[in-house]
Amino acid sequence: MRSMSCITALFLAASLSAASVRASSTESATAAIAQTAPSASPASDARNLETANQQSIEDARHGRYVDASFGLLSALGLAEAADIKDADVFDQWAQVMSCMTGEPTFNPAKSADFHVPPDQIAALRAADGVAAIPEIVRRARQTRIVILDENHLDPRGRAFALDVARALRPLGYRVLAAEALKRDADDAASLAKMTALSADGHVRQASGYYLDDPVFSDFLRQSLALGYRLVSYETTRTDYAKDPVEAQGQREQDQADNLLRRAVRQYPDAKILIYAGEHHAAESPIAAEGGKVALMAERLKRITGIDPLTIDQAGLSRIPMNRPDTDLYAIAAPKARGRSVVLKHRGAPLVVGLLAGSVDLQVVHAPGGNVGGRPDWLLGMRRKPAPVPPALLPESGTRLVQAFLAGEPDDAIPVDQVLVVAGTPAPVLMLPAAAVRYRVQDVKADKPAAE
Repeated sequence: MRSMSCITALFLAASLSAASVRASSTESATAAIAQTAPSASPASDARNLETANQQSIEDARHGRYVDASFGLLSALGLAEAADIKDADVFDQWAQVMSCMTGEPTFNPAKSADFHVPPDQIAALRAADGVAAIPEIVRRARQTRIVILDENHLDPRGRAFALDVARALRPLGYRVLAAEALKRDADDAASLAKMTALSADGHVRQASGYYLDDPVFSDFLRQSLALGYRLVSYETTRTDYAKDPVEAQGQREQDQADNLLRRAVRQYPDAKILIYAGEHHAAESPIAAEGGKVALMAERLKRITGIDPLTIDQAGLSRIPMNRPDTDLYAIAAPKARGRSVVLKHRGAPLVVGLLAGSVDLQVVHAPGGNVGGRPDWLLGMRRKPAPVPPALLPESGTRLVQAFLAGEPDDAIPVDQVLVVAGTPAPVLMLPAAAVRYRVQDVKADKPAAE
């Protein structure tokens, strides 16, 4: 999402509290749209779009993945996602689909967000790739705070975040602050909730935004098993300034202040890994966006006096969230050679694209392979391919097959899930060495078939 779209998402998430969400089903939203379609005005179209999008977010928050994706299309009266013309609504659909496939989806409704100067492209072409984890470990020894960003639409980065968490743990990093964790205004309430998650050893459907992704929730699950303590630091503000630049600054300052109190001061002897959305990792205003706002990393550095190690893995994603006018991944990917690498040019770290000049390191992940219809990077999360049990294969239509760790409650996040279309080979499940239980969600016959 663009920086101001993140604020919009926060407003949207806040509006979905129990007090404010209209308890409507996907079917009722569809009916409402059908009733108004013959005489729909631009204003009513916008309201219907917002209603359907909010319902999708609510469905995803409660683990109703099929309703949140196929149901969104049905509510909009669309046959396929390519017909969604609103870029943010498409991103919502794509985010849910990535939770079921592990793969990002190109958004045809988006255009380029910013221009990449020719000198950056030339430097990228000339750059070398060195193994990312050893370079991160070497530099992380020199600080107390590491900030790693993500592309909210690509689960691949969350698996890499687990690699980073594993590698940093022996260095004394034992606090994991995640932007996506549920927001609380009160520090004591937040600490109590995070302590409860640590005791549980896993997150739940109500634990935060984006955690409906099985890869994200397992990143946190495995980090808890490593001994990390979770910290929630996202702002609870709803009274943003009307000026977009001022509003963005308010959010960034709130995040930095929360991190100061809840992580840096709460755990004075610990080192801290912060996992954030792309923009927030910037240590200086982003030149590609006019350089108007000091972001969270810069503000945290200022108020703590700690120079963090900042790492971007979103800017060179295969399908970037903030789109440059040049396919930077196509240039960078051959340098990865089957692994995740940090870019260097003439011996110094190179960062190009949105966060050029604003972070310390930039990571490129190698193009992924395929194992039984699934991304092979899931193997790095200590998973093994397992066939979908024959009894769960659909006789017709499309079905979501979910696997949950057997000891976790009903509101836990699946450890993995796959979409299966009747009459076609089923993708494998990628499961840990643990007992699991299964659940299914069927795509209703009146909803579009799988893409």
